[in-house]
Amino acid sequence: METNMIATRVIPILGHPVAQVATPALWNAVFAARGQDAVCVPIDLPPAGLPAFFEWVRMADNVPGFLTTIPHKAALAGICDELGEAAALLGAANTVRKTANGGFAGEMFDGHGMLDAIAQTGAEIAKADVVICGAGAAGSAIGVEVVRRGARLLSILDRDPARAATLARQLADLGGTTVTTGLPQRADVLINASPAGSPGMAPPPFDAPLIAAADCVADALTDPAETALLRQARALGRRVVRGTDMAAAQADRMRQFLGLG
Repeated sequence: METNMIATRVIPILGHPVAQVATPALWNAVFAARGQDAVCVPIDLPPAGLPAFFEWVRMADNVPGFLTTIPHKAALAGICDELGEAAALLGAANTVRKTANGGFAGEMFDGHGMLDAIAQTGAEIAKADVVICGAGAAGSAIGVEVVRRGARLLSILDRDPARAATLARQLADLGGTTVTTGLPQRADVLINASPAGSPGMAPPPFDAPLIAAADCVADALTDPAETALLRQARALGRRVVRGTDMAAAQADRMRQFLGLG
């Protein structure tokens, strides 16, 4: 990609670790296709470096904002001057932009990305029964969007039952969707928003009959791109959403938030 050393807009993505993220390659391919003079770069930043990083971004004229992954999402919500609706509810942000008054605004786009990607398969969330494995930042954001898009029932699983119960209570307060914990006998949409299925981890708790009865199976993991869960779902003829599909869908909204079109 050709860049102008003065005008190039730089979009950092923070993580610790960060080598596993697919975002830079995806974003840079979009910038290249559009002819945009912009670049997304990964930065491995320990939590102790966040305050200094914010001040650097504040002073960098060609950095309109930045992205983040684990473990910074919750910390960013506490540092930002303004939060969007999802970020405020969840206390987590994955995209931060500079504001006209010199402050920072944060929002959480994981939920939009996953649900947009599911919609692109033709699967319906409205009036559907949905299961989410994982009640962390990503799972929580996806849960918010599942409720907002009118699911009939949402079941939440997590290796920490107390965390699943807390999220269920939060989402039940949004109204319109019955929210519970535990694994149901059937569901229309299955979503893995946890580390389950990544190298060295146990698989998500979705058995073959549950997968076979679903309309769509989604996995937020980007490494590996085709998880064992998705291979099983494809073999059973189900619609599938990969983590890279989710990343691409949410990237459109994130770039708009950062003023990159």
